Amino acid sequence: MADDGPRNMDEAMTLIEKLQKKNHTLSEMCASLQWKLAVAQTKKGAVGSMGFPSITRGRAKNLPNKLSEGMDRVPSSGGTGVYKYDRQDMSNMVRLSFDNTTAEDIKKEVLTDNRFKEGPEGLMAGLKVSQATGISDKEQADRMEKFGENVIPMEPQTSIFSLMWGALQDPTLIFLCFASFVSLFIGVFVEQDPMGWLEGTAILTAVVVVVLVGSVNDYQKESQFRALNAKKDDMTVTVLRDGQKNNISCHKVVVGDIVLLSTGDIVSCDCYTVGRNDLMINEKMLTGETVMKKKGPYELSSSGHVVYSPIIFSGTFVQEGEGKAIVIAVGTSTYAGTMQKKMDEAEEGNHRSILQQKLDDMTEVITQGGAGFAILTVGVLCVRMYLAFQAGLCCKEEWDHHVHWSEVLSYLISGVTIFVVAVPEGLPLAVTIALAFSVKKMLKDQNLVRHLSACETMGGATTICSDKTGTLTTSRMTVVKIWIAGQAHNSAAEVLKAVPKVKTQLAEASVINTLFKTFLKIEKGITAYCGNDTECALLLLADELGDGYNAIRKRRPDDEAGRRCISFSSDRKRMSTVVPAPDGSSIVYTKGAAEIVADLCVEMVNADGTSVPIDAAMRRTVEGAISDFADAGLRTLCLARRAVSAKDGANLSPVELETGLTLVCLVGIEDPLRKEVPQAIKDCQRAGIVVRMVTGDNLQTARAIARKCGIVTPDDPPGAVMDGKTFRDLVQDENGELKQDAIDRIWPQLRVLARSTPLDKHLLVSGIQASMITGVAQTVAVTGDGTNDAPALKKADVGFSMGIQGTDVAKNASDVIIMDDNFVSIVCAVKWGRCVYDNICKFLQFQLTVNITACALACVGAAILTESPLNAIQMLWVNLIMDSFASLALATEDPTDTLLSRKPYPRDQAVLSQVMVRNMILHSSWQLVVLSFLIFGVGDVCQGSGNVCSGTVYVDYYGPLRSGRPGAYDFAGVAGVCPPVFNASDPSTIGADGLPLRAAEFCREAGGGGTNQHYTMVFNVFVLMQVFNEINARKIHNEVNVFEGIMKNTFFIVIVIGTFLVQVLLIEVPGINTAFGCTHLTQDQWIACLLLGLSVLPLNVLFNMVPPSLFPMAGGGLPPDDDEEEEEEAKPRVAGSKSKDQ
Repeated sequence: MADDGPRNMDEAMTLIEKLQKKNHTLSEMCASLQWKLAVAQTKKGAVGSMGFPSITRGRAKNLPNKLSEGMDRVPSSGGTGVYKYDRQDMSNMVRLSFDNTTAEDIKKEVLTDNRFKEGPEGLMAGLKVSQATGISDKEQADRMEKFGENVIPMEPQTSIFSLMWGALQDPTLIFLCFASFVSLFIGVFVEQDPMGWLEGTAILTAVVVVVLVGSVNDYQKESQFRALNAKKDDMTVTVLRDGQKNNISCHKVVVGDIVLLSTGDIVSCDCYTVGRNDLMINEKMLTGETVMKKKGPYELSSSGHVVYSPIIFSGTFVQEGEGKAIVIAVGTSTYAGTMQKKMDEAEEGNHRSILQQKLDDMTEVITQGGAGFAILTVGVLCVRMYLAFQAGLCCKEEWDHHVHWSEVLSYLISGVTIFVVAVPEGLPLAVTIALAFSVKKMLKDQNLVRHLSACETMGGATTICSDKTGTLTTSRMTVVKIWIAGQAHNSAAEVLKAVPKVKTQLAEASVINTLFKTFLKIEKGITAYCGNDTECALLLLADELGDGYNAIRKRRPDDEAGRRCISFSSDRKRMSTVVPAPDGSSIVYTKGAAEIVADLCVEMVNADGTSVPIDAAMRRTVEGAISDFADAGLRTLCLARRAVSAKDGANLSPVELETGLTLVCLVGIEDPLRKEVPQAIKDCQRAGIVVRMVTGDNLQTARAIARKCGIVTPDDPPGAVMDGKTFRDLVQDENGELKQDAIDRIWPQLRVLARSTPLDKHLLVSGIQASMITGVAQTVAVTGDGTNDAPALKKADVGFSMGIQGTDVAKNASDVIIMDDNFVSIVCAVKWGRCVYDNICKFLQFQLTVNITACALACVGAAILTESPLNAIQMLWVNLIMDSFASLALATEDPTDTLLSRKPYPRDQAVLSQVMVRNMILHSSWQLVVLSFLIFGVGDVCQGSGNVCSGTVYVDYYGPLRSGRPGAYDFAGVAGVCPPVFNASDPSTIGADGLPLRAAEFCREAGGGGTNQHYTMVFNVFVLMQVFNEINARKIHNEVNVFEGIMKNTFFIVIVIGTFLVQVLLIEVPGINTAFGCTHLTQDQWIACLLLGLSVLPLNVLFNMVPPSLFPMAGGGLPPDDDEEEEEEAKPRVAGSKSKDQ
């Protein structure tokens, strides 16, 4: 193009129009020419270097305007052109800007990138956009296709059926389904018992309840979360289209649109500022920082600070000003969109919670143990049968296909029964109820739980990585120190008491020199800030002094004659306002950086309201006060005033006006700690949880806040506080990989990470999770409110987002939403987590005690009596209904403050502690001793029927009751009781009536005569011992007083009393007791049953004296392969490395 190129601007424009009209395939050449001309506009006089011949001075003078007009006339591609930049280029450009925020990084990484070197003109040319006219409506579809839509799609809500199917994948539930089908098959088809369907149906019912409760709860919580997101309606955005201002849906904004921004707008896409503007952007929702960011071409101060930056990020808020910006990224290409992608990737690696993994492991062990006992029992029964045949015992003289195959089948059924009894089928229901109950209660403590498992995981948290702003602090800048008349005060009330005569001067100095767009408003009884946070703090100070800022502004309106405003300048670091005085003169009010404005003061306000000179001693006092404020991490301002003539007030330059000032006061401003935070931090430390503050503030401010809330102490080592860049350099290698050995040397003593980026937080969380220097993996909780916190929230074991200031992306990434943004609510979550864990362990201790006793009874009954002392429907009541009731009773205990008095449960600690194993073994042993005595030591052996023996007593046991044991057991070895085997040729086998002495059904006789008081007492004592042992199960940490707090749990009281009353009905109500194989008991028998049942309470005190160290722990920790997977996942590569962004 050097030889045939245009010789002047008109020829260049004509050539562009001809090329586009002639052939769309040449549009790339048009883009190149447009870009060339745009660069020429910025270089103005350097046109010749682009291949243009020299032009006249007059033409050169008009070149910028001519070029601008020509650019406005450039026809758009109509949606068929090829753009210089693609979707990934723009996304990388945004990330490059976001990831490099220091002046050093910007010089090295950003300003060397071609996309930033070309400036907004080159960017607009590459995207084929005119600043004056924007794009055409016709281009919208094509740009959407090439750059994407301005929508970050949310994952569709999981259907209730998918949640139910997911719940059914629980290993315990799978096994229970299998056990129920086996039970149904045997009961209905093998035994052909009319009630044989009950056991299997009951187990299936338990499975259905667990699945429904869990999935419905998850579905409701997700619906609540989506309802929160639904409050954000579709926003309207003002754009330039075809040279006209149009208000369109934010979802229709495309890359290349010129958006018009003004105060109060929420930015819906990533933009690059163009033209002149005075935009001040609040990026708190993205980065967590409260400092407003000025937008414009990159400008770095001589002191190394970033004065202006050009990129405006999606989700941020226009705090002040107005201006134009070109859209460079939309939807998933925005920085917020990339965070969502990272979050989705992290979602893929999610595993079952720590407790769920432990319970799965324990259930597998119990299942294997139950299977072993079942096989052993069947084996013993078969051996007994073989020995009986060898000895020729009664009914074992010879094999009878009609009798003995059925007996073998009954052995197999007994084995299956033992197998079913051994499995803790109530456990999933207890876990689900505990979690669902706690979720509803936690909402009252300002915790909206999105994932049920997060409840109990939080109980084992060893580290909390917390944000500062809004979580530890109030997120509201406040004047906390006032130095006036030579004295420092902590509040406006102290000022009013100490120096009341200066309050009007202080109030006016605080209010008059502020922007009118800054104001306070009351929302739901709370004072909300609008505008500059620092100025809002000064307005609030005036209100506290009694001279309301609104009253002062009414006296000094914005349009007051003679009023003059001198805006804040980063070079001057101060701002001033001139207002007329009543005597016709003017008053200059100045505020700014304390050390600079104080140096301009020659006088100061005294306690009586007069002015006194500042001598050398007072100057040192002022400097000392400024230094003290800075050491406390306060943002320090100096408020000053000066009287000048009206003429000077109108005509003098800012430098001339801002000299010879009178110092009114120094104010120390900070985002103060929430009052309750220091105690909450102490509670965490007492509970063995290390709180680490991760903030974007500078080191000095971060250290001061951390000291105030107790995160760091003067005794902490130097490594307790570190800045993000130093941390990053130490723990990352040249490839962006995490160096675990390096982070292992840092994290144990690290308490504050200042000037941190989202990457730093993610690295810290990953490194702590992967560390094994303590011998066990750590459980990490993370708080976050910005979009950039999403990856860390997902990576953490429990992610907490902020309900008030949190972005939608952060909330979507979190497990729990803190509705009041208060750290204390996180401490409440810790208590609830530990409470849930304890409640599940309480139920586990209770149910396994029941199962051990029931399983042992079934084994003993099958091996010795050839049948269980408890029939199927009694087992149903004991093994299922009581467990379900117990899950409600024990899983609904509320948390207490004592839960924070012990250390977190280690990830590898077994579910069953030594105390729990001791209680289970000793209580089940005592129950077995009592029940064995009732089964084998009570019940006289005699023939006939009834509850007492009326004929010959063959064996006399304790008490008058007739035995309920099977006749085959009771009469074995009793001479004359077993009739001979029928033999037609042997008259001795035939009775006087001509019938065989041994009837055909004699050997089929299973029991000892139907319902009886003997086995009814066995059943009753067994149930009552479980009811009263339920009270013992409330305590799992060796507490002696098991009744402590019992009246606070209404569920428990109702269920225990209800279970007892139902037990009375089962035994005493005719018809019902028959169905349960029971009969009426006498008053004395009831007293005996109650005393035996109550015996577990005093014995529990004795059992507590047995050292738990004599017993093992059980129910294993995390499977080793899961730990290995977590370590592998904890080696993140730095997403979006700089080499890729450029």
